[in-house]
Amino acid sequence: MASIRIRTLPRRANRTLNRLIKNNISDKSKSKQTSWTALVATFSAVHAVWCARRDVLTFLRTGDQEVAYKLRRQLGLSPTGDITHPVPQGLFNCAAEPRTTPSATIIIPVFNAVDHVARLLARLPETVAPDQAVLVINDGSDDPGIERILKAFQTRMPNAKVQEHTENLGFVAAANTGLTQLPADHHAILLNSDTLPPDDWVPRLLAPIEKDRNVASVCPLSNSAEILSIPRPGIESELDSVLVDNLDRIARNLVSRHVELPTGIGFCLALNRHFIDKIGFFDPAFGRGYGEEVDWCLRAKAAGGRNVVATNLFVGHAGSASFGDDARQRGIDSATRKISKKYPSFAHDALAWESEDPIGPERLALALGWAATTSKAPTKIFIAHSLGGGAETALMQEMASHFRSCTEPFVILRAGGPLLWRVEVHGARFAVKGDVSELRLLHHLLGPLDRRKVIYSCAVGSADPANVPDTIQELAHGHELEIRLHDFFPISPSWNLIGSDERYLGVPDIDSSDPAHGIARRDGQPTLSHRMWREKWRSVIEAADEITAFAKSGAQLIEAAYPSARGKVRVEPHAIRPVVKRVSAGGKTIGVLGGINLPKGGKVLENVARRANRRIALIGELDGRFHLPSPHVVHGRYDQADISKLAAHYGVGLWLIPSICPETFSFATHEALATGLPVLAFDLGAQGEAVRKAPNGYALATSPEDTQAIISKIETLFENRPSR
Repeated sequence: MASIRIRTLPRRANRTLNRLIKNNISDKSKSKQTSWTALVATFSAVHAVWCARRDVLTFLRTGDQEVAYKLRRQLGLSPTGDITHPVPQGLFNCAAEPRTTPSATIIIPVFNAVDHVARLLARLPETVAPDQAVLVINDGSDDPGIERILKAFQTRMPNAKVQEHTENLGFVAAANTGLTQLPADHHAILLNSDTLPPDDWVPRLLAPIEKDRNVASVCPLSNSAEILSIPRPGIESELDSVLVDNLDRIARNLVSRHVELPTGIGFCLALNRHFIDKIGFFDPAFGRGYGEEVDWCLRAKAAGGRNVVATNLFVGHAGSASFGDDARQRGIDSATRKISKKYPSFAHDALAWESEDPIGPERLALALGWAATTSKAPTKIFIAHSLGGGAETALMQEMASHFRSCTEPFVILRAGGPLLWRVEVHGARFAVKGDVSELRLLHHLLGPLDRRKVIYSCAVGSADPANVPDTIQELAHGHELEIRLHDFFPISPSWNLIGSDERYLGVPDIDSSDPAHGIARRDGQPTLSHRMWREKWRSVIEAADEITAFAKSGAQLIEAAYPSARGKVRVEPHAIRPVVKRVSAGGKTIGVLGGINLPKGGKVLENVARRANRRIALIGELDGRFHLPSPHVVHGRYDQADISKLAAHYGVGLWLIPSICPETFSFATHEALATGLPVLAFDLGAQGEAVRKAPNGYALATSPEDTQAIISKIETLFENRPSR
């Protein structure tokens, strides 16, 4: 099965066609007219779809699953990394497995492609045992350079043989010629001439056959191998010897698993002699190539065989770069029709395997190595959380901006998932994810990233918060470290600095005994005191090369807690997209913007609602512990672009930002100010800083518990907007 070149699509288009094809595959009775409308509306201006128009029309007319599979591969619509696997603690094998190598012959069909052939044959004597049988089938090459290369190769590897075809008969005939020369006790290894194998690859490729006689075929992972491509199916990397060696170095240290496949991939494929004898050679009906290994593997499966991947082996493959596009596409089209007709369920099985990605843990380990090898700059490792909100919004915006300008991958370590850390590798068109339960495994996975920049974003919600600062230091040791103050977690486990009495009283005293500012240890040890917490984070602050605050007030708080931070802190407010429009004055409703919980002012809102003679419209969600009775309104989730329209709909005449603790940056405050209506907030943190600077902002110096003073200020602003 030859790799298919992927064309890049916009993400929205990608998602739409994914849904369209997926839905049609699972329900062929869906309206073809609906499919046509969705396709044309989404992709009328996309060149990639225009190039694939014949297949699109065929799919819409027939609903053929094989055509759908082909479209997904052509248009880059492989799964984007939504599946997340737990990474087993025993993923890495500390001790090499003892193994013997069964007898086999490496069969290499060759037709021209001098550069590829020369590179492979120069490397082969270094990567296989001297007594390993090698048979090169020169399939009528008319490039005189091939003959010279083959003679030099036989000189270097006397056990190698060359079989000549007087004319070019194609890959299937060349492979079958090699199989006819196979000694009676030998398995076969079919190796494309555009591959680049690593050291000690033959024993690892043959190990599954040696262990299980029902294994019919074995293939490795690669940079270009359809569903076995690293980092993701459909994402091809240029063939490079450094990439091959680096990724195979990781693969050989993985515990060997022999995961069943819907089919083997023909670029590097071991065939069990038992099944060669049982089902025969490749079917000549597949002509010059493409699809013949799919047919063989499915015949072997029908005969009781298993097709597996050796997850501890990585072999490089030039892939589509080694073929002429026109001839290659014609061969693929012909093979697709044959496979679809002979094996109607194959495309569904291949898509299901790709979606489930049963080699997810190994893929993650190799994707991290791929990121380290393909990155020119140090790889960014973001430490983030799983709770959404402003920190996540900022991270996603940064990721989108990053991939608009370059393709360098980066890594996210996410706290707050089902296990200790979620590890994510992100590229421009893919994500690979896995959940890790222990720090030793985390460090092992990240080991290949020997050039890194660690960026702390937010770790609130961590299953083991006491170890977060230690983890940051270990990850950043010898590397650049940046701290971003999306919260005040580095100051206190109470990341919003609210104490047990549900009040904000400033930076806690270092000897505070308030349990809100300490933390229970995950391992059952005594509570971590606030002083111990601060000492842990002090080391992180001192190790940081840079600390980014998003408001001056945040910089002041971190410097008050850690005087050693002075000189490292820079203030860089988030960019605000100018999508909120001005709202006409005259409304009589108190507007509240954003999600509301205790720190965001849930109690304040309840108290004002009970005592004010005005309706409150909360454009956002409300924590279940609070309640706003009629006639007050809780709108629920909203889009930023709809804020002005919703404010006009509910008759908002003034905004109240009821947060009772300092925010590191308040998007809601800036969005409210952009409407031009009066905005009232407590004189705390970034929200207080923002309203003090704005002509329509008003800072409340009163306590959040003084409901009457809050209402009086609201009424004063409604009745007469005084000058500041």
